Amino acid sequence: MSAVVATGERTQAGMGNNGNVETPLASNRQAKYEESVGAKKIKTGFNSSDVLNNGAPNNAGDMDNDGGEFEVPKSEIRKRKRKEKRRSRLFPSFDVDPSAIKDKINVADLRDLVLWILADGVAPKWLSIYNKLGITRIATILVPGLTPDLFGVSLDAVQPVSMSAIASKMPQELAFFRDHFGHLWPTRAPGDRTKLFSPMTAFMNSPLPKAEKTTMQKNGAPKLNAVDSSVNVPLKNLLLSAEEFVDGDYPIHSATIVADDDDRQELAEGWVESVPRPADIAHEKKGTILVQNKYRVYGLDCEMCLTTHGSALARVTVVNWNREVVMDELVLPDNTITDYLTQYSGITAKMLENVSTTLSDVQKQLTSFIYSGDILVGHSLENDLKALKLRHPAVIDTSVIYHHSRGLPSKPSLKWLAQKFLKKEIQQLKNGHDSAEDARTCIDLVKLKIEKGMEFGTCVPSTEPLLRRLARAATSGGAETSGLHGRGVVVDYGNPAQWHGTDARTIVGCKNDEEVVRGVVESIGQHEFVWARMREVEFNRGWVAYHGLKKREKDLAENRGGKILVTNGSGEDTNGVADEKTNHSDGELQTSLINLNKRLEKIWDSIPPATAVIIMSGSGDPREMSRLNAMRAQFTEEFKSKKWDEVSVKWTDTENQQLLEAAKVARAGVSFIAIKGPSDHDS
Repeated sequence: MSAVVATGERTQAGMGNNGNVETPLASNRQAKYEESVGAKKIKTGFNSSDVLNNGAPNNAGDMDNDGGEFEVPKSEIRKRKRKEKRRSRLFPSFDVDPSAIKDKINVADLRDLVLWILADGVAPKWLSIYNKLGITRIATILVPGLTPDLFGVSLDAVQPVSMSAIASKMPQELAFFRDHFGHLWPTRAPGDRTKLFSPMTAFMNSPLPKAEKTTMQKNGAPKLNAVDSSVNVPLKNLLLSAEEFVDGDYPIHSATIVADDDDRQELAEGWVESVPRPADIAHEKKGTILVQNKYRVYGLDCEMCLTTHGSALARVTVVNWNREVVMDELVLPDNTITDYLTQYSGITAKMLENVSTTLSDVQKQLTSFIYSGDILVGHSLENDLKALKLRHPAVIDTSVIYHHSRGLPSKPSLKWLAQKFLKKEIQQLKNGHDSAEDARTCIDLVKLKIEKGMEFGTCVPSTEPLLRRLARAATSGGAETSGLHGRGVVVDYGNPAQWHGTDARTIVGCKNDEEVVRGVVESIGQHEFVWARMREVEFNRGWVAYHGLKKREKDLAENRGGKILVTNGSGEDTNGVADEKTNHSDGELQTSLINLNKRLEKIWDSIPPATAVIIMSGSGDPREMSRLNAMRAQFTEEFKSKKWDEVSVKWTDTENQQLLEAAKVARAGVSFIAIKGPSDHDS
């Protein structure tokens, strides 16, 4: 077995002439050893290169440089073997004591393991490392779709499970894991009792070290109303990142995540997206103001009412940078209104009596003067964009650029922000909100942010990108690497630079798992940290959420048997979930596991010895949890305006218990950890 993994007692792999890996510590000790042995050569006929041959002479008899043959004393041979045994122990290994582990590890534990090996992290309590400095690099591969049951392991398993104990239960398609890893680690995905959080976000963001946090506090960043010394912040610095689009569940514009037309997202029926500004427009429309001599900025706010099909748009208001209203339209929903929500929206039945404007009309009007290069400003704008069924790539959200006093993940209300920073009261009308007032308030908050600086209205961040921390540690000498790039490489689907790869030295965008393998193989030799994601198993099992999915990925997921989870703007499940039995019976899952096994073997063969390898699923099966959460959201929405016997779905304690169990399944992942040994024959 190529991996070096010790269970209970420490197991070391010998370092033969083939596959020898020199660590800084190993090189120093070897030099001293050769020096001492070389001094005895005249008496013993011993050549220092013999140490690489397990104490055996180079030929049938030891020979000096002149070809003379000498007899080597047995005491010297024993001495050589003892020295070689000590030398073999320099090769790094993981020590595992399953009985000492009382709870599942989580995704953050795996991230902290990376920080301990390559940077300034704290030593893990669940795993010990022999000769940490001997580890030259780390390869981490996320493989969503792997679950405990595929390996014959219970969802309730807590301690690491010996691969030898489950070898007979594992399908041959997963032989790679049996051959190269000593244990399967039950791993808890991030989340709470009813939800699953992003494993990628949990892994690719690390806690801010105490020293860095102290430095930021000394610079004044922790105060909620701290003023940065810089002024006139560029508007582009306030735009949502691609990761924030995804994490915030905003409708994702095709230009946000793809680089060419072949990968553009397919618009769902009834949806529109802003388009580039035509070059032949001779004049500005709708009172456009150029901000910072470049940007056209509009404040947007919508009001909603309830219909027989859930929440629907009832009013949309747009203001320009000078706070002037450039569009204010009442909208007649397509379905029968059940509650005007007047106390919140300000909309009444009388206001909509003679209104014939439809959602489609509003979409045409908006896209006639708001282009994809323009900036939309709003508060929790994902809700407005969903109500409009509009996708737009340039968004500034005041609920993101300003923080709640309790810090993240809490979000501040617009009313609180106006009181705290603008020193004014809004939303005081008894008959609901004024959409123009809310849109103007958002514009005012952005202007204040530009004037005061990026840190104004924010709290000290508690996390930083993992790759940034690794790069800082490498620069300061925290990582014992030689000739490797301190910043890592990210190999992932789409354009990783817009997601979690912004701090990577190298970015490799891929369209399929084969490209991921090629990206890892070609880059691992030059980087101390590699992050990659393989998604074919995930697609085959129907785990991919529909919303914001690229057409290519959607088609692949749909072609693997069963349906995938589809949510509309109101959060309703409109397409059900895949049937696991269907996925297994059609053989596609088996095919994807065979492909995975071959691809992981190819990666393993390409990585240098002394590389730590982490493979994790990130989560368990999220589909039943997603279905039940959508069901609960639909019930909650309907129950606001309907009686118990009128709602289309019921939510009782039975469904709630089902959701709790489904969340446990969704958070039950698996991980595998090993260090590649110096040869293919290590035990």
